[in-house]
Amino acid sequence: MMFVYQLKVGLCLIVFYLLFKWLLSRETFHRFNRAALLSLVVLSLVLPMVNLTVEQPTVLTQGLMEMEAMIDNGVEPESEEHAKTFVATMLAYLIYAIGCWVFLFREWWSYHKLRSLMRRGRIRQTIDGVKVHVVSDQDIAPFSWFGHIIMSEEDYEQNRSEILSHEMAHIRRHHSWDVVLMNVLCIFQWCNPAAWLIRQELQQVHEYEADQAVLAEGFDARQYQLLLIRKSVGDHLYSMANNLNQHSLRRRIRMMSARHSNGWQRLRLLAALPLAIGAVVVFAHPKVQSVMGQIERDAQQPIMQQEEETFDVVEQMPTFPGGNEALTRYLTEVIDYPEEALKNNISGRAVVSFVVTEEGWIESPKIIKSIDPLLDQEALRVVSEMPRWTPGLQNGKPVRVRYYVPITFKQVSTVEDESVDLQPVRQAVHATRDMLIIIDGQETSLEALKALEPNHIKNVNIVKGPQAAEQYGEKARKGAIIVEMKQ
Repeated sequence: MMFVYQLKVGLCLIVFYLLFKWLLSRETFHRFNRAALLSLVVLSLVLPMVNLTVEQPTVLTQGLMEMEAMIDNGVEPESEEHAKTFVATMLAYLIYAIGCWVFLFREWWSYHKLRSLMRRGRIRQTIDGVKVHVVSDQDIAPFSWFGHIIMSEEDYEQNRSEILSHEMAHIRRHHSWDVVLMNVLCIFQWCNPAAWLIRQELQQVHEYEADQAVLAEGFDARQYQLLLIRKSVGDHLYSMANNLNQHSLRRRIRMMSARHSNGWQRLRLLAALPLAIGAVVVFAHPKVQSVMGQIERDAQQPIMQQEEETFDVVEQMPTFPGGNEALTRYLTEVIDYPEEALKNNISGRAVVSFVVTEEGWIESPKIIKSIDPLLDQEALRVVSEMPRWTPGLQNGKPVRVRYYVPITFKQVSTVEDESVDLQPVRQAVHATRDMLIIIDGQETSLEALKALEPNHIKNVNIVKGPQAAEQYGEKARKGAIIVEMKQ
C-alpha cells in the first residue's frame, strides 16, 4: 500500500503547505510556527491511515436486489486486459521508485561527507557535551549536527562567540531531528514540491529561532548581520545539517527587526481542522478507495507478470465487510436503476464474477449471465466500486478467490392510476418530504419508510393528483406512497 499511501500523503502536504504559507509564514512567533509545521507534517502522515466508512443515505430504490446463495458452477471468464492503464501505472511506479533510491543515495552521500569532515577536524573545545570541530584545511560555512559544531579555523579565531551562540541554539532546540524527519519525508515525496517547500520553511524557522537566541544573549545586531552577509557566500554541502548561511538572508535580517505578531494570529491554524476532516472523508469515499485500490494493485504487479493461482473454493471464503446482510444493504443503497431500463420495463437477474485478491480488493469483474447492456453495465459498476473485502484463506494464508454474485433487478412499484407516471420510489422520496406514507394501513414517517428492508416489501403503490386527496384526505394533497409488506 506504500504507493497509494504516498499519493495521499502528497495531497495532504500540498493543501497544508498552502494553508501555512497563506496564514502563518510571515508571523514572528517562530516556536509556534515550528510546532505548526511539524504538526501539519504529522497530520499528513496520519490522515491517509484513518479508516472511515462513508455510507450513502439509506433510501428505497426501484431496483431491489435479492441476494441468493453463491453459485457453485458457472462459466470461467477470461481475465480482462487493461494494458494501457497497467503500463502507465507501472511506468509511474518505476520512476517513483528510482527517484526514491536516488534521493536515498543523495542523503547517504551527504552523511558520508559530513562524517569525513568531522574526522578531519580537531576537537578544540566542548560546551555542555557539544563537541566543537575546527577544520584547518578547508574554508567551510559553520554548521551543526546533533552534538557537533563544525567550523573553519578562521571562523573559530575571529567569530567564535556569535557562531557558537547560533549553533548552540540549533542544538538546544533539537533542530537536527526536524531536519532528519524532513529529509526522510523528501526521499519518499521527492516528486512533490510541497514537501521540499515545507522543509525549506521549517529550516527557515530554525534560523529565525537561532538568530533570535543570538540577539537575546546581547550580541550587537548590526555586527551579527554583517557576519551573516560575509558567511552567505560559503558552501552548503550537507543537506542533513543546520548551516549558518543556507537560507534567505534578506528575510532573516528583516525578521530580526520585525514587530512581534499578535498572539491571536495563532488561532489561524484552526483552519487546518476542517481540511483534515475533509481529507479523511474524501479518502474514505468508495469511489476514491476503488481508484486507489486499482492503482495499488497495478503498481504491485511485477513487470514480467505471471499467472497467479486463483481458487474457486477455499477453506474460508472471502466475505464482504459486515457479512452477507451488509452486502445486501450495500447493493440496495448504491444501485441506480437506469431510467431507460425503467421506461422499457427491463428487469431480470445478472450474475457477476470477480476475483477477491489476497489483499481483499475486487479484480476482473465480468458478467457471466447477462440481462441487458444497461443493467449489465450498472451491475459491473456496483461490483467494481465495492469496498475492500476480507480475503479468502487456504491453509491459513490469504489467496485469490473467484466469487460470484447474482443481482436481481426487479420493478416492484405499481400505480393505481394509469395516468400517473411510473417513477422509482427513491425519486418519489427525494421529490418531496410532504407525501403521505402508509405502511400496512398505518400512517407513518419518511424515516420509517427508509428503514424498511427491501426484501420484505410485497408491493408499493404511488398515488398522485386529485385522486390521492379524494382517497386519503388533505394530508395526501402532495401524493401518497402506499406500502404493503410481506406476511
